[in-house]
Amino acid sequence: MMFFLLICSLCSLAFIAFASSMSKHQKQIFGNELNAKQTRYATIIGWLLFALSLVICILSGKLSNMLSFWVGVLSFAALFVGVSLSYFEQKIKAFTLALCILSFMSATMLWF
Repeated sequence: MMFFLLICSLCSLAFIAFASSMSKHQKQIFGNELNAKQTRYATIIGWLLFALSLVICILSGKLSNMLSFWVGVLSFAALFVGVSLSYFEQKIKAFTLALCILSFMSATMLWF
C-alpha cells in the first residue's frame, strides 16, 4: 500500500506541475500567469517527478509488471488532478501540500 501511495502521490504532483505550466491552469491555481522562467521550472519539475516515479517502479520489481502498474497509476493520478482542477480549484494548493507530505511519509516508511 505504501508503494502505491508513493507512486500515486509523485505522479499526481507531476501532473499538478504540468498543469502549473499551462496558462489556463496558472490562472486557476495562482490567480495570474507565471513568467516564462517559472513556467519552464514547472515543466521541468513535472518531468523529473514522472521520471522519479518511473525509476522507482522499474527498480521495485519485474519490468513488465511495474510498467503496467505505473501506467495504471498515471491514469488514476490524471483523473484525480483533472477532477481537482475542475471542481476543487480553490483547494489545489492544499492538495499539493497533502501530496508532498504523503509522498515523504510513504517513502520514509518504505525505506526505513
